Amino acid sequence: MKLHEQEAKEILERNGLKTPEKGLQHDDREYVVKAQVLANKRKEKGGIRFAENRKEVQVVESEMTGGRIDGEEVQKVLVEEQIDFEEEYYVSFIYDTDTRKPAMIFSEQGGSGIEDREASKLPLEDSSQFRFRQFLKENGFEGKEIVSLGKVLQKMFKAFLEEDARLLEVNPLAKTEDGYIILDAMMDLDNDASYRHDRELPERSDLGREKTSRELRAEKIDEQDHRGVAGKYTELEGDIGMMLAGGGASLTNTDALIEYGGEPANYTEYGGNPPTEKVYKLAKVIMSKDLNGLWHVGGTANNTDILRTMKGFIQALEEEKPDYPIVVRRDGPHADKAFELLREKKEELGLNMKLFRNDKPMTQSAEDLMEMVKEYKGGVE
Repeated sequence: MKLHEQEAKEILERNGLKTPEKGLQHDDREYVVKAQVLANKRKEKGGIRFAENRKEVQVVESEMTGGRIDGEEVQKVLVEEQIDFEEEYYVSFIYDTDTRKPAMIFSEQGGSGIEDREASKLPLEDSSQFRFRQFLKENGFEGKEIVSLGKVLQKMFKAFLEEDARLLEVNPLAKTEDGYIILDAMMDLDNDASYRHDRELPERSDLGREKTSRELRAEKIDEQDHRGVAGKYTELEGDIGMMLAGGGASLTNTDALIEYGGEPANYTEYGGNPPTEKVYKLAKVIMSKDLNGLWHVGGTANNTDILRTMKGFIQALEEEKPDYPIVVRRDGPHADKAFELLREKKEELGLNMKLFRNDKPMTQSAEDLMEMVKEYKGGVE
């Protein structure tokens, strides 16, 4: 789970690292106001602004709260005192995909535009301070700074390991008269390790916001049954429900829907031959939103029983009886019987539904759906 800056800093503070003083503590200080969203380059997008006094802070905070940055609403801001610094560094800790071990990325030039600057990588075996001192010496640092900065890097790496982070990025780490201060930080925590920590953090989707009730419902689908996967659900702002069978084509199909004018109401995948009950629960989550169309699409399955999974979808259709257009494009083992049942339910329930097998390209079936949706919207408006 990706953390907002303030959440990341609170964790780092507990690990003995310094951050700027928060809040309006002094009358004679200048401040920085930061939107707590996960967008990159917040400063360029108006998410980081400076204020010369308390009164300006209040104005900036009022203007910033409730706005949107990269589609994410600004619900909270972080107010900190501005810091004078001598140098600024970029530091991040990641798991290197080549070595499958932790590594530190370090640049002597922190701040914005870091992606265009030179940086060095240090593979790490343990959190020994000696290793960081050696790295700093090899990169031209001298004297007491090798020791003092080495201690800070060691603390950051220890926090990265002990907090079960997938990424820790500090940009910049500022060198000041009072030592090294973390001016901005980002952390991505491993959700699978959350049971090891006593943290009070909100359930948050990959989009950075708190999870919706539908997303929380979907999570429980796989928690209660390990067979197959059917609980991956991210709610979006559109009106076209998507029931995507897993595989690399899911993102391609999403792009196709958008290309034909559809706005996805969700992104989800199911696969691995989940039982009927799990597919039913996922379909119920998808259909619980106010939709203008539903697209159930996937390639020709090899290891998924189409009849078994489609029975769950049919059960949801029986209960919801949607009047909006539905397109199903699927094929694979026992598809003949599955599509026979779908045709029966289409007639029985009077569904506005088109059915396609693998003779219809997946992406083209999105065009069929959007033509139906256009007619449907024209009739209900």
